Amino acid sequence: MPAYAIVGQQETWQMYLHGPMMRESERTSPGQIPPVYVSGTWVNKIYRFDNFSMPGPGEPLYATQKMVGHALAPSTTWPVEDESGKLKGLLVAEGQPWWVNNVPPAEIYKGGVEFLPADKDAKCSQIFPQGGLHEFFGQVVNTVDCHKGTNVCFFTVWKFYDDQWPFWTNASALVAPDCLYYCIADTVDDRPVCRRTGVVKDEHGEPVCHKDGRGAVHGMTIGLTDPKDPNQFDIFLVFTGGATFTGGDSSMQKVRVKVTELSVAGSKVKDMEVVKSTAFATDLFVTLPPKGMDAGGDHAWVDETGKFMWISTFRLAAAGVHMVSYEDGSLIYSVSGIDRFVKGQYAYSAGLQGVGTLGKPGSFLAVATSACHDVQACAPIPWVWPIPEENWAAGVFFIIDLSTLPGAEKVATIVV
Repeated sequence: MPAYAIVGQQETWQMYLHGPMMRESERTSPGQIPPVYVSGTWVNKIYRFDNFSMPGPGEPLYATQKMVGHALAPSTTWPVEDESGKLKGLLVAEGQPWWVNNVPPAEIYKGGVEFLPADKDAKCSQIFPQGGLHEFFGQVVNTVDCHKGTNVCFFTVWKFYDDQWPFWTNASALVAPDCLYYCIADTVDDRPVCRRTGVVKDEHGEPVCHKDGRGAVHGMTIGLTDPKDPNQFDIFLVFTGGATFTGGDSSMQKVRVKVTELSVAGSKVKDMEVVKSTAFATDLFVTLPPKGMDAGGDHAWVDETGKFMWISTFRLAAAGVHMVSYEDGSLIYSVSGIDRFVKGQYAYSAGLQGVGTLGKPGSFLAVATSACHDVQACAPIPWVWPIPEENWAAGVFFIIDLSTLPGAEKVATIVV
């Protein structure tokens, strides 16, 4: 499949890139790539790519790259838009499991969810976590997504060492649990504020948190809304545990949620509940990996048809992106090769999002990767003295052309 790639540099994201977010509403031409936001996790910056060229076969892709904001270890973003579709700002999932934000550190905090306003003169505001020690120390948030029709947002609190002995212990689950949180916002079209937050509970009343042998929710995405009930919609949860790139735990669930009302002090307030949960994408997570290995669930995106979903996986057994059926999760296509694009390095997926659908002109999939040299000890290696340059690894940003069905494989370069 035709694709384009650009690698991290000293002055950009270096080895750690996350969570692309495409702005289809800002597309200026039907066949052009829309603006894309990506998160430079290690450098605490958010970038925007726009003004994409429309190259011919084998030609490089030209674009303009801008640094548009600072955030603490950003991973994914969600666009806050007004009723006209104008971007008011970004909800940014921030997660710094190392506590320090740079070398040398300028801040000690674990993260949360921050509103980054589009107005350069406006101030940022943290909407999660709220209260107690979690607000004081922060929480490591990997994914943020919201349902516009109900003003319900979801935040995944997840650390890369979840379910990895000896770093993850019973004390970890008690002191700093990895869980899926919900937020009932007052608005999602301008500077949201969570009026009610809590840990999501499944249909049996069990908190959707870390479990041994399952891990916790790493990525999630909101799916389709029930056409007969606008207060019901699907969410898809990607569970991941373990810090290695071979074995570990990963799986997915398709979950139906419903927005309800509670009576609190005589007033009606919104709440949400899980209606049902089912295993999802078992072809990818159970059947595909060789025995004793794991796919490494990362993130997911539902295409414009609502019939298909793309899922990114980061472990050696299934590294790449995969298209599955929305209905039952059956595996349809896998795209491999992104992990070995840079010689001598392993680029592992760290988020994806797209526009359109496979086979439709003007359809693209953006994939962010982070990188290391040795998968046996894969960790973010800062590009700073005294670490030798030969130990530096570069995260790669890919844009895959979905307009053509799988065929000739071509990779070009993004020029900025």
